[in-house]
Amino acid sequence: MDGFFLKDVKRSFLNLGFFIGMAVVAVLLLAAVVTGAPLNRTRSSYYILTNVFAASGFGPFAAVFPVLAYGTSFCEEYQSGYYRMIFARMSPVRFGKIRIFTVALSGGVMLAVPIALSCAAAYIFGVPGVPQASDQGLLDGNIMFTYITKYGDWYVAVGKTVLGFLFGCVWALVGFAFAVWTANRYVALIAPFVLYESLWIALDKMPYLNPIRLLRGEDVGSYPLAAGMECIYLIVVSAVILAGLMRRYRNG
Repeated sequence: MDGFFLKDVKRSFLNLGFFIGMAVVAVLLLAAVVTGAPLNRTRSSYYILTNVFAASGFGPFAAVFPVLAYGTSFCEEYQSGYYRMIFARMSPVRFGKIRIFTVALSGGVMLAVPIALSCAAAYIFGVPGVPQASDQGLLDGNIMFTYITKYGDWYVAVGKTVLGFLFGCVWALVGFAFAVWTANRYVALIAPFVLYESLWIALDKMPYLNPIRLLRGEDVGSYPLAAGMECIYLIVVSAVILAGLMRRYRNG
């Protein structure tokens, strides 16, 4: 059992999709840092971060990348019949719990690392703290202003990284859910993006449920609230996955 868990963790990271996804996200976010402002500490770090999360082109496609890592692996296992060997060794619930963990971990790390790097770059090349000079007033009415003055810059950087991690976990599992229920790799890759875009439009007036608003955090008005909603989504998607695996198990 432990051997399968460790091997699954290794496979969830050591695959081409994981590295491609992380590389593309890193290029998108870091390119926004480089092109969004002079890199001579004349602009606020938060001016740079605004460009990163609002003008990088990452947000509209954010749900695409976490699925690339490990979310569709079940499709190959199903087509080859390997999943029957897995179910012969352990219950579908046990397998589901392990695979949910590994898929979520790989998807979360894929986004968290580039986001953390982009935040670090913004603080290195920009001016941390409450925006001053030409950027004064940039964060007026924004929850980030409260966080900076009350806790410091680290709170925003850690908050955005954690929200990116949770977002990656959720959408990697959404891809896994489609893989379990359809066993079609193309559906598992494309359907999460379609669902993400649909929810973005349909929940425009409900930021605390809107996936892209939860990723940004400040649009919800609270990083803890955004993280809590992501955790609720994690529970819901995990339940859908386990139900799908039980269905596969009963149907042979």
